[in-house]
Amino acid sequence: MPDPSKSKLFKQISTKVGTQVSKVSQQATRVVMNLPLVSRLGKISQTLALKPKARVPKLLIQTADDPKPHSYNLVGDRYIIGRSSSRSDIVVKTPLVSQVHAKLVRDSSQKKAKFVIKDQGSTNGIYRKRQRLKSAPLKHNTVVSLGPPELKAAVTVRYIDPPPWYMRALLYSGYGVAGMIGLVVAAMAIELQQVPALKPLPVSQQGPVEVLAGDNTTTLGPAQTIRHTELRELEDFGEFVPQAIIASEDSSFYLNPGIDPVGIARAVVTNVQSGELREGGSTITQQLARNLLGRTYVGRDDSLGRKWREAAAAIKLTFTYPKDEILTIYLNRIYMGNGAYGLQDAALLYFGKPAKDLTLSEAATLAGLVPAPEAINPFYDKDLSLAYRDRVLSRMVELGMIEAEEAERARRSILRLNEAARQDIQSAIAPYYYSYVFEEMEEILGDDFAFEGNLIVETSLDLNMQRQAIAALQRSVNGNGASFGYSQGAIVTTDTGDGSILALVGGVDYEQSQFNRVSQSLRQPGSTFKLFSYAAAIDRGINPSRTFSCNPGFGLGGCSNGGSGNINMYDGFAFSENVVAVRVAEAAGFNNVIRTARNLGIESAELEPNTNVVLGGFEVNMLEMAAAYGAIANRGQYIKPHAIRRILDGKDCEDYQNYTTCRVIFDAAIDLEPRQAIDPGVADTMASMMRGVVQYGTGRSAAIPQAGVIGKTGTTDSSRDLWFIGIAPQRQTLTAVWLGNDEGVTNGSSSLAASLWGDYMAQALP
Repeated sequence: MPDPSKSKLFKQISTKVGTQVSKVSQQATRVVMNLPLVSRLGKISQTLALKPKARVPKLLIQTADDPKPHSYNLVGDRYIIGRSSSRSDIVVKTPLVSQVHAKLVRDSSQKKAKFVIKDQGSTNGIYRKRQRLKSAPLKHNTVVSLGPPELKAAVTVRYIDPPPWYMRALLYSGYGVAGMIGLVVAAMAIELQQVPALKPLPVSQQGPVEVLAGDNTTTLGPAQTIRHTELRELEDFGEFVPQAIIASEDSSFYLNPGIDPVGIARAVVTNVQSGELREGGSTITQQLARNLLGRTYVGRDDSLGRKWREAAAAIKLTFTYPKDEILTIYLNRIYMGNGAYGLQDAALLYFGKPAKDLTLSEAATLAGLVPAPEAINPFYDKDLSLAYRDRVLSRMVELGMIEAEEAERARRSILRLNEAARQDIQSAIAPYYYSYVFEEMEEILGDDFAFEGNLIVETSLDLNMQRQAIAALQRSVNGNGASFGYSQGAIVTTDTGDGSILALVGGVDYEQSQFNRVSQSLRQPGSTFKLFSYAAAIDRGINPSRTFSCNPGFGLGGCSNGGSGNINMYDGFAFSENVVAVRVAEAAGFNNVIRTARNLGIESAELEPNTNVVLGGFEVNMLEMAAAYGAIANRGQYIKPHAIRRILDGKDCEDYQNYTTCRVIFDAAIDLEPRQAIDPGVADTMASMMRGVVQYGTGRSAAIPQAGVIGKTGTTDSSRDLWFIGIAPQRQTLTAVWLGNDEGVTNGSSSLAASLWGDYMAQALP
């Protein structure tokens, strides 16, 4: 029989062990339930190390009782989400979640989603924005809930799989570009409301500009008298002209809405790469908009504002007129050089035939002129014109307008110009003077009004002086030019009483170079600029008899005679002593020298208060220097030099057979009033000093017996620029002379300019 004591002991031990086991079980349960979700709710080990910078999708699961989401790296292809620890890969211990709630499957059929979540017959389902789904593709930041989202116990599941940084950058850039395009479109819609009405067409070129010499009889620039002709239909321009213009100026003309975004982008890239403005990206419609509305709306300045308004006007043109009509208007009005407007006028001028009869070679030549009609001109530079013609032909082949064989045949054709017109233009009496008239017209009237036409322009040109100036300059260059290393020069003669320009020669040969060195060039004036230092000193009350030291200083040597000592201002000016001029300027004050120069019309130079402002180290315009010296001769009264005496409106005449009955638009005698720039006494003293320059100083070569010539020489560093500005007071005539080279130095001196002055004026003065 079993021992009762042992049986009782066994029961006691069993009871205690059971109690302990129960306690341990309960404690273990409490520990397990208190472990983090990642430890107690999943079979996927999150401790496996990933490679550095490895990109894998993640799943963030957040329950109501744990506000911190738990992350799971999705490195596999299939996952089960549920409450069952044995059947689920991702375990979520929430009553709302079924034992097996959902399945996560990698799905390669989805273009943008790597995983799809599918309901596995759960009780509470899968929801996205309160809509229950059987399945849902997961994209970056997709959020679904296990159970209705409005329930507090619902589990939030967020899928994280951001695209690479470069894709994000591309995406955000796309958003930015789209936003910018939207803003531009909205701004353009507003700007279109500001564009003036385009029906009827605004006025542009309407007729010739007739330029008369000072005798009011002789006509300058015969090409400008061509009667402007406009053709009605595009077909009237023939087969080749429209094609050549489109190929040259706007190959997408029939496709674009007035602007060419691709062309604009290409121009921006080209300009950025070159570091300068080489392409403008303007379409044919934009060019026409500028032609029609340049004065009233678009403007002519080189600014983004002008390009913006031009684009708006071009878009409105496109929606106002058919494409063929826009092209017809453009072909009728585009400027083609030598006063010709439109392709019909150009065809008659350059080839002596109407546009419809032009050959392929001739049409391509005219199309090549459009970018720069004065520079790419067959009358002046046939080789350059042919080069541009060949570019147009090549472009026409690229666009399929013509066959390569046609282009080659055209390229190998002789370009037969209208020789009568060419000789007429090239034999013009005063081509530089004539071209300057249009520069002045633009300044007076504005460039749009100036080229509307139907204007008669009276000038001050003295035909005899002009001929003598041309001949004297050519004699100097052909005679002394080779020996002293100069190949160019310029001469301008004015009336000191009223500032009218009597003669103007901007270079040796207009046919070789149309660059006007009188009005368009900036040159260092050398010692001619000393005028302002001495005038400032006298104006400050310094007596011209006062002496100044010849000792070296300011980085300069002593006086030209090699001695030291002192000389007075008369002799310092007459012998053009640099060190003396600087000491005079120092006594007057450098800022007062600059003020005097500004008062006498020097605007182009950036003057600074140092020795350069004394010795002419800044570049100036030749007409400015002539005007300043003219004020000295005119007892301190300044008047701007001008070629135009009057401009009359050819559209507004009482008698169209007599131009003098036409309405006067501009009259220099009324509209250009002189102003007192410096004190008359200061001007008289300076004139006395200038007399010494010619009588015994550096300008002796300009002396003309009994003419009482006064003036000033000027030579710059390395003899780059040689000047003489002289005045014949009794004839109220001033002439400025410059000799040199467009590039490079000479081995001459200002005495050569003074000698040319004397040669010319001896023949020109009555």
